[in-house]
Amino acid sequence: MSPTKDQLWTIRRLIQWGSDWLGRRGIENPRLDVELLLADTLALTRMDLFLDMDRPLGPQELGAFKSRIKRRSQREPVAYIVGVRGFWQHDFQVDNSVLIPRPETETLVDSVLSLYPQVDTNLKILDLGIGSGAILLSLLTEFPNAVGVGVDISEDAIKIAEINRDKFKLEGRATLIVGDITSQLSIDTKFNLIVSNPPYIVSNELDKLQPEVKDKEPRLALDGGKDGLDIYRPLIPHAYKLLESSGWLVVEVGYDQGQTVPDLFKQAGFKDVSVVKDYGQRDRVVKGIK
Repeated sequence: MSPTKDQLWTIRRLIQWGSDWLGRRGIENPRLDVELLLADTLALTRMDLFLDMDRPLGPQELGAFKSRIKRRSQREPVAYIVGVRGFWQHDFQVDNSVLIPRPETETLVDSVLSLYPQVDTNLKILDLGIGSGAILLSLLTEFPNAVGVGVDISEDAIKIAEINRDKFKLEGRATLIVGDITSQLSIDTKFNLIVSNPPYIVSNELDKLQPEVKDKEPRLALDGGKDGLDIYRPLIPHAYKLLESSGWLVVEVGYDQGQTVPDLFKQAGFKDVSVVKDYGQRDRVVKGIK
């Protein structure tokens, strides 16, 4: 049975129906997804839903919710449906032109904060492959005296990053550029810190990923080539040239790249190279100093 405008559909009833409907279609966390989609449809928090479970939906609300449930059943990620994803301390606008920010990527932000405990440090930051802007803009909110440059080959990604930059009132501190992150950019300055979350998934592993990832997220932001290192090989020596003396390069890596990427750091001349584990105790970040 699906919801129709001729029936009285309360929040409670829709949560039960939607959870069952998505669950039968192989969605991993159907109730959570339904609650997120319903809360966003009604401009409420999830807690608001629980406090008013017997509230009925009007026809327009019901139609909007049904449309979103259908999109989720087709494996479109919730973040793309609602248009935002929480990362660090902010909600970032996202669409299918950018990778959805992951909790494990917060390990990179945390690693940078451990390198620069004085938050009033005057940093010049470069983010290679900025995507939605989650990493660079989070760092700029943490370091009020820092300025940054973000680069991405995708014009659409840069547009999303610009929306987020302006949302957080960082227009005067973040410059965004369309360009190949591994080429010699026309950047006159050198940086104290370079960060990157490049594509690192092995090409022949992509089709084994969940449909939400392999079919809906931008392949350009996922595909790391035959061994997952296609971007790291030119990026790491390129970053070395763009860094000031004593500057840091901090990158995200795949869980199985905690040996190979540090070797590339060392070959490029970086010192004090180390690997940081994420909250799940998997290798996630590699850092080194020039």
